Amino acid sequence: MKIKPNITIKLIAYLLIVSVLPLLAYAVISFDMVKRTMLDMASGYSAQLVSNQRDYLLLQTGQIESLAARIASIEEIGTAIANIDAAQKSERNSYDELSAQVGIRQSLNAYTNLKGLVSIDLFTAKGNRFYVGDTLTVPVVNEAQRQRIYDVAVKSSQSLLWLGVEDNLNTASPLRKVLTAVKVIRRYSEEKQDSQAVGMLLINYSTDYLADNFSRLDLGREAYLMVTDAKGRLVYAPEHADIGKTAPAELENLQKINQVSTRNTNNTNSGSVHLQLGEHNALVNYSCTADGAWCVFGVIPKQTLLAPVNRIALLATIVMLICFVVITLAGRHFKRNMVAPVKAISDGFRHLQENKFDISKPLPLPAGKDEITELVAWFNAFLETLQMRQRHEQELIQSEYKFSAIFQLSPMALALIRIENGEFVDVNNFWLLQFGFQREDVTGKTSRDFRLWVDLREREKMVAALQTAKILDRFEVRQRRKDGRIITCELFGRPIEFQHEMLYIFCCVDITRQREVEQQIREINQELESRVHSRTITLEQTNSELAAAMNTLNRTKDELVRSEKMAALGALVAGIAHELNTPIGNSVTVASTLQDESSTLRAELQSGKLRRTTIEYYLSTITTGTELLMRNLGSAHELISSFKQVTVDQSSNQRRPFMLKETLEEIIATLVPMYKKTGHSMQCELASGIMMDSYPGPLGQVLTNFVTNALSHAFEGRSKGQMKLTARPLKTGLVEIIFSDDGIGIPDEHQSRVFDPFFTTKLGKGGSGLGMSIAYNIVTSILGGSISLQSKLGEGSSFILVLPLCAPVLQAEADPESHD
Repeated sequence: MKIKPNITIKLIAYLLIVSVLPLLAYAVISFDMVKRTMLDMASGYSAQLVSNQRDYLLLQTGQIESLAARIASIEEIGTAIANIDAAQKSERNSYDELSAQVGIRQSLNAYTNLKGLVSIDLFTAKGNRFYVGDTLTVPVVNEAQRQRIYDVAVKSSQSLLWLGVEDNLNTASPLRKVLTAVKVIRRYSEEKQDSQAVGMLLINYSTDYLADNFSRLDLGREAYLMVTDAKGRLVYAPEHADIGKTAPAELENLQKINQVSTRNTNNTNSGSVHLQLGEHNALVNYSCTADGAWCVFGVIPKQTLLAPVNRIALLATIVMLICFVVITLAGRHFKRNMVAPVKAISDGFRHLQENKFDISKPLPLPAGKDEITELVAWFNAFLETLQMRQRHEQELIQSEYKFSAIFQLSPMALALIRIENGEFVDVNNFWLLQFGFQREDVTGKTSRDFRLWVDLREREKMVAALQTAKILDRFEVRQRRKDGRIITCELFGRPIEFQHEMLYIFCCVDITRQREVEQQIREINQELESRVHSRTITLEQTNSELAAAMNTLNRTKDELVRSEKMAALGALVAGIAHELNTPIGNSVTVASTLQDESSTLRAELQSGKLRRTTIEYYLSTITTGTELLMRNLGSAHELISSFKQVTVDQSSNQRRPFMLKETLEEIIATLVPMYKKTGHSMQCELASGIMMDSYPGPLGQVLTNFVTNALSHAFEGRSKGQMKLTARPLKTGLVEIIFSDDGIGIPDEHQSRVFDPFFTTKLGKGGSGLGMSIAYNIVTSILGGSISLQSKLGEGSSFILVLPLCAPVLQAEADPESHD
């Protein structure tokens, strides 16, 4: 009967061939057990020795700490320190110094077993010193090192500070490396109502004494012990010259890790690790004190420790090589009959893992009908199932990716929490920023674990609301940040299915600032209402007083303006009257002469003595007199006509079209009498053909004020002065009029105030201070232009007017009925 070569028969045959493999496994396990046993025994022995030496070191340092506490508690020592710093050098009390040293030596009597003690130094805050040590004389200290140690000790919160391995502060001592402990001595200050540092107690302990003790230990061949301080410096090492140097980097890193662990647990920390120290792999047992100040390391090289086990490893290697030869021979046959058919399926799975397999193309079925054929068929069926699963997983991955991206990038604090136990599954970055936690502080914990809730009753209300409505909207709570600050938040909660688990997603909106602003607004509104009410009453009273004062001021201003205008007009009339005296007087003289000649002619005619020469002389006299009379009367007529036009314009303020050149000449003609006999002169450069529709009267008043101001101020102390009036057209319907003088000029500090009302440099000497202010108001309001000043001290001043050819319409003209 032919046996069917199915996979079960083939597998049994191959298992019989490789049955030796369990024996090899047994050998390997035995080797490992022996190795572990030896390592455990060595580690236990080393750990015990290390722990004992740590306890010995703690005993020595504990005695030093007790000695320091006892010395610091002696009242006479504190008093001596305070007195020696307070007194002058010449006034020091030697009794205080002696009592302090006696107190220190008496304290030492109680610690006779403390044989490694090198010296005790007691320093005051100002550097004064009490010394008990290994030299008869008081050695000089390194002052910079003493000050550094004092500053570090004062800033430390420890009652006694171990500095570890330090250079000996006493330069004369033969011991250069010592263990240094410092305790700050404090006294209560009545003035500051607090304890103040008045000095420090510095105790040096011999590293050589510790080295003698540690060197007696036997950890085995090539094994050694190392002791380090809190800064990783060697307190003891096999090589004495290494004391004070930094420990190997591997031991230093191990000590730093254990210092962190010790601070967190507040217990001594011991353990065993395998480290690569230099060229050797070693078993290191360590034991550190609770405060992390000291660590003891026992180092045993593995090469020395495991030498007896290497023979077992060699034997196991030989047996394994024999097994490999047997397996290789059997494997060749196994590969042809079983591995090759299965490899196609294995490659298919590997290519699926690498995303290189086309799952739409199944494997071809082998010709046989054994289990391998069935396996290929099942693989093809798996491909069909995988094809459907990949479609669903792709959709799920895209959905989870979108959710994760939105969750982490959201500008709002979001948290995923399990429904059944309230455990935080995840929080986004904005939630961590808002509450100040790290992600590891929150994930996998409940809100009770990190005290998120200020009032747990609010949490109970939230849970009740979720149980009732399944959702949460605008639920206001108070929650606590990591730094303890309490913030007010609004919670929004919704259930969500994430990775086949029902969770709650919470949105926490910080409204603390909003509530503070609302409270501030309420307080400000109340305060504003009170202020507005009180100030409204005050403002009403002030407004009534200001209105009355403004009315009085306006009336006073109008009176002053009218007075100024009348004064200018009076000066103009006086000048014109004086100017008219000359032509009128000449006319009267000519008329009286003609009257006398006529009487003489009539008398000769009546006497019959009239001669031809008399008639010719009379006619000649009549002709000459008539010419003189007409000339003088013509001058008076022109002067009166100009004066009439100017006075009419200035008194009426009527708007009319006029030629600028002719109007300015008429104005200047009326002003000539003001400076004719003073030695001053006026030069005019007026462009012709400039037609204006404006107010000639206000314009004349402005020029009158300019001339009056120049005669009163510009030429003060001078017999001759030159005034100049120019007018020229500008673009865009403007004209420029410049009145200048070569007088004394205006100081810089006065130029900004020239147009201010009542500003004058001749207050009390006839100056009212309104001339330039009136000119400014006329130019800017009535004439609709601008006025500016250019002046330089000692060189003269210029007033520049820029006026529109057509003046703006005044309100009185636009609304004539308002004056009815």
